[in-house]
Order: sequence, then structure tokens, then C-alpha cells
Amino acid sequence: MAIRHPDSIGRLVTASAGIRRDAQYADIVQQQSQVGAAAAGFMKETPMYELYARVAPRPEDFPRLLGKVGVALAQDYDFTADVRDLRVPILIVGADADLVPPRHFVEVFELLGGGRRDGGWAGEGRPEGGHALAILPGLTHYNPFVSPLFVTTALAFPDQGAA
Repeated sequence: MAIRHPDSIGRLVTASAGIRRDAQYADIVQQQSQVGAAAAGFMKETPMYELYARVAPRPEDFPRLLGKVGVALAQDYDFTADVRDLRVPILIVGADADLVPPRHFVEVFELLGGGRRDGGWAGEGRPEGGHALAILPGLTHYNPFVSPLFVTTALAFPDQGAA
């Protein structure tokens, strides 16, 4: 949304969002290559299916969804240049055991001008644009939204002034 419609976004919170496919752990990329309609039986034992079955108007379409997800996961992507050009304050949130290493979230923060110097007593050294980074402890790619840390961090971000 922020890349395609930047004028529609005032501030952005990203959660567990890698910006390059090759930033993911190799075993995750390999697992993702197995996602498709044929995996529906196995995937019915996951929280993903449980949620889908609760909210989908046609739960029997789960294999069709997995087919589309599998096609999307197989696509290579690199949003480095797009992220570098974003001009809205961005909070980058990642888990310390995410599907990309924490250093990838640091890399994204650095693309936005973060991590280059001490922030200073009054925040004068924070990155221009109001960007921030949070690596949340004890979480994975699949559960940050249930953490009070995520909620507190995300809700506090809009109230922080841009430097």
C-alpha cells in the first residue's frame, strides 16, 4: 500500500515483513515451495486453516487458496529500492525468531537512515522521517499479534513525533 499509494499513508507499521525473498532462511524458502492445493490435507492441522474455516464463506475453497498462496510464495521479490524511497514514518517490527533473521529488519531500518549514529539525549540523532525499529523478544513470525509488546509498540508509534 505504501509503495503503490504513498499519498494514502500517513504512518506505517510493518510486522514481520521481509523486503527480499533471499533474506528468508533457506529452509523456509524450501518449505514454502511445498505450499499448494495438494498440501490442504496437511495444512488443515494448522492455525491458518482454523482461522480460515472460521471466517471464510466457503471453507471448502481452502485448497484453492493454498494454490494461490503457493504461486505467490514462489515469486522472487526485492523491494529494497521501493522501501528506500518511502517518505512516511515507518515502524519496522520483527520477532527475534522470525522467518528472516533480525539483521534483515536492521537492514531495512538502515535503508531508511536508521542505525547510523547515536540518537542523542533529545532524539536529535534519530533518523530523519521518524522511522523506528523494534525487535520483539520471545516471538516468531506467526505470533507477534498476540503479544502485548506488539500492541503497545504499534499503538505508541503514531504518537511519536518525527525527528
